[in-house]
Amino acid sequence: MVCRRVAGRLCTVYRYSRIQDSMKKLTMIFLSVLFACARTANAGEGKKQDAGLWVFAGISPQPFGGKWQMLYGLEYRSKEHFRETSLWCVSVNVNYIFNSFIQAGTGYEFFMNRQADGCFSPEYRYYPEAIFSCKLGAFSASLRSRVMNTFTQVSDPYWEGRNRLKTSYAIRGTRLKPFVAVEPYHDIYPVKPRFRKIRYFAGSSISFNRRQKFDVYYLREEYLHNPFLRHAIQVEYNLSF
Repeated sequence: MVCRRVAGRLCTVYRYSRIQDSMKKLTMIFLSVLFACARTANAGEGKKQDAGLWVFAGISPQPFGGKWQMLYGLEYRSKEHFRETSLWCVSVNVNYIFNSFIQAGTGYEFFMNRQADGCFSPEYRYYPEAIFSCKLGAFSASLRSRVMNTFTQVSDPYWEGRNRLKTSYAIRGTRLKPFVAVEPYHDIYPVKPRFRKIRYFAGSSISFNRRQKFDVYYLREEYLHNPFLRHAIQVEYNLSF
């Protein structure tokens, strides 16, 4: 009995040691990317490139049982090579889970955007969405489709679509789940449909337990009809209960 307890504690210590080593390596990688983005953005490109830090904190209660998912969020973004605030955003998202493959819902976001004169102006967005997902062993994939209306006045709508394809892999024996994703945007109304920009993601989820999770990743945003390029390091924290 004593031997089993000792062996169990040793296994626990070993697992936590592996997790700590993995998190240290992951932190070093993202710090390297962060500094690389800052150097690139300041390499005489003017307004053609920018870099910033995006931080999101979300709370996910389940007031109606396991079929419903809610997410309340607060987000901060910086710009001008991490030196200035870009925006603040509060959001709410509600989804209904039909089965392990399909869920659908809607969301609302309120932005306070920093203008060139330093003042903040409000902006609003709402959208329906559908999420399709599948899992095969340690691999999982999902497709999230949204149709968004972003506006400053209700009489001046701007509709666009975005579709994020994401794949991830759960590393056995750790709490890490690396992922990559791509998300193109396309205009719908009032302009005729065309692809406007595309985002690329690479990072990892870090689960501390069933209730708490961090996502840390690098984001690259390319505009397809002008030479502007954005780099961002994003950190997301989600608490479920």
